[in-house]
Parts: sequence; structure tokens; C-alpha cells
Amino acid sequence: MSIAATARSRGLRCSLAAVAALAAFHWGAARAAEGRLYPSGPPNGVAYLRFVNLAPQEVTILSPAAKIAIPADDAHRVGEFDPVTPGVALTGSARLGEATKPIDVTLKPNEFVTVAVTSEGSDGISLTVFRDVPSDFNALKSSLALFNLDKGCAQAQLVAGDNHMSVIPEVGPGAIGRRLVNPVGATLGVACGDPTQAVEAKLGPLNAGDRYSIFLIANGSSREVVAQRDEQAPFRP
Repeated sequence: MSIAATARSRGLRCSLAAVAALAAFHWGAARAAEGRLYPSGPPNGVAYLRFVNLAPQEVTILSPAAKIAIPADDAHRVGEFDPVTPGVALTGSARLGEATKPIDVTLKPNEFVTVAVTSEGSDGISLTVFRDVPSDFNALKSSLALFNLDKGCAQAQLVAGDNHMSVIPEVGPGAIGRRLVNPVGATLGVACGDPTQAVEAKLGPLNAGDRYSIFLIANGSSREVVAQRDEQAPFRP
């Protein structure tokens, strides 16, 4: 190859590298503009944290680094599991209307923590922390988790089908029940007491290898169920 051709080749490689670097910069800037509540944890031994709005209006989560608003509609009220550094105290506050509640949670390695915000309590806001260390992954099955946020329901249960077969039994207030199931299209519901009075959990078709969260909350004199597929945010150093 001639000296001129070599120079042109080097120039092309440099130009491509510059374009790639510029694209990466703009992508990173766009992600940074979204705001992160806490720094990402390391890819190994990482822990995961998400916030869920189970109140009837928008909830604001504030940390020393950022602020995010979580809408109250079912499509957006369950946040992604965000990777964070385990062993570090994560502080901030949750705001619902004029009421606020402090956040102070430390995660263990490989732990998945859900902080659920409800409108209960004398001051109009309550935080419930659910801790889970998954050990049940199966690429051929779906993982269902039932979160009981109804203090008036001593034993919530997830039932399936027209015969109301118990899938996850006896989940107390502030607790989680989890089970692997075959990814079939059965109708699911959450009951407290009489299984024939279950409130439907609208998840749609289940996918093999996916995880799903089903939340039971009090809604005045009745009960409400929020059901979503779990989403996990990518690690961003």
C-alpha cells in the first residue's frame, strides 16, 4: 500500500472513531438528562431498587442526585428495577401531595428491593419496603410474585382459573409470596378470604423466563390489584 493510501486509511479510521465517540457522547448525555436517583452499581454483585406508586395521584421521589415523578396510571406506576451499589445507604424522600416520607434503605448484593408508596397513614403517605433475593429462575417458566399491601387482609392469595385454584397462598401484610408457573393463559385473581371473590390480576399472556409482580392494595371499602411484568434497567456506569 502506498504512503498516500495508508494515510487515507488512517484518516478514515480516525473519522469513524470520532463519529462513534460523538454518538456515544450524545447517547450518554441523553441518558444523563433523564436523571438518575442513585449511581449505578457494579455489574457483578449488583443490587436492584425500584419504586412503585400505588397511590391515587402522582408521587415524586427525590434523592441527593435527582428527582423523578411516578404517575398514578397503571401503565407507568411500577418503575424499573435500577442497578445500585449494595452496602451503601440510599437516602431521599417520597412526596405525595403535601405529605413526605424519608427514604433510607441499604441493599445487599443480588437483592431486589421494591419501595411501594401508598396513601395510607395518619399523614397521608406510607412506604413499604419489600426485599427479595431471587433464586428461582427457570427459562421455561414464569415467576409470579404477590405483594400484599392491604393491612386488612391477613392472608392474601393468588388464584387461577374458573375453579380458583390456589397458586400463591397465605401472604400476610407487608410480605411477598412467589412461585414458578408454566407460561399458560390462565385467568389470575387475588383473593382475601373467599377465593370466589377474587379481584382479577390483568397480566395477559405470560412469557417463559419473565417475572411478574402483582400488588394487592386497599381502596376504601374494596380492594384493588395492580399487575405488571417486571422490567430491569440496563447497567450504566
